[in-house]
Amino acid sequence: MTTGPEAPPRAATAYIPPEVFVEVVRLLIVGLFTGGGFELSGGTEATGVTPLVGASLGACVGYVHGGIVGRLLRKGMVHFEDRVERTSATSLVAGAIGAVLLGVLGAAIGGGAVALLPRPWGWPVLGLFAWLGVYGGFQAGARKGDELLPASRAAERASFSAGAAPGVAPEVPLLLVDTSAAIDGRLVALARTGFLPGPLAVPRFVLDELQAIADANDVSRRRRGRRGIETLEALREEASVGVTLLDEEIPEMEEVDAKLVVLARRLGARILTVDANLCSSAELQGVRCCNIHRLGRALQPALVPGEVVRLKVSKEGRDEGQGVAYLDDGTMVVISDAAALVGADTEVSITSSVQTSRGRMFFASLSA
Repeated sequence: MTTGPEAPPRAATAYIPPEVFVEVVRLLIVGLFTGGGFELSGGTEATGVTPLVGASLGACVGYVHGGIVGRLLRKGMVHFEDRVERTSATSLVAGAIGAVLLGVLGAAIGGGAVALLPRPWGWPVLGLFAWLGVYGGFQAGARKGDELLPASRAAERASFSAGAAPGVAPEVPLLLVDTSAAIDGRLVALARTGFLPGPLAVPRFVLDELQAIADANDVSRRRRGRRGIETLEALREEASVGVTLLDEEIPEMEEVDAKLVVLARRLGARILTVDANLCSSAELQGVRCCNIHRLGRALQPALVPGEVVRLKVSKEGRDEGQGVAYLDDGTMVVISDAAALVGADTEVSITSSVQTSRGRMFFASLSA
């Protein structure tokens, strides 16, 4: 695990250098082609030089193709190692157990086909059932591993919580920062207050989405993406806050929101967001969310009818004669008969309020 939004991804330790891997594959293929050329040109029963020529030609062809095959295999292994690096140990262990169990079951079912079908046809059926068992077992085990192995999941969650921020108790849940929360301009100020219920963590796929938004052609999206990255950088440099970058990957999911919910369930974490739809989806799946919008609405001034406040009328309202003013936190106040007072400070008396999808709005009249 690395810290900071710009930290590079973890690199797998190269116990065997790539060039050694390629050369070993090349050597094996050279041996295979040499033997094949020797056999095709007459084998050990030949008395002339033809087998030697055949073996030499086979070795040459094997040397050329061995390097190509070795490099292709190495690229495939790099991709495999990257997937392993991004998958939790719990999922790998559970997937391996599931592959073994269902693979054996599939082979047992396929064994009946070997006994019942004619000899050339039974073995492919056996291989098919065994492969289906291995594949299905690994997929099921990897996806449900955190539920099947609660002890491993608890240990992993404790390690993430303990390593996320110095001095934080392991039982304090992580707060996974969503893309929308990173873009929201209030996150840094909110984190500095110390009211967040846990240490902050940013999944790698959220950072990747922010980078994609920052690289977009649309100027507005590009500006939002850059603001999100700058927010994470400010959090990383804030000594009292700090943020941890998680390299955990959820390969079975494509959407970032779905990945976030699965990761939160895996780590026993909460999600910090301003996306109401994500909140609803996550809470239906048992994941708690901290919505900055909800917090903002809860902390709005508790003005009551009859209370007198002094406000500056900013503009005319939608209806005739109305003026519009704003509280310090941006809450709109619609003032009757104040259209002629635009730009002036005046005392108004709160008459009523209404809750809208964007927050609370107050209505007022000019104070006598």
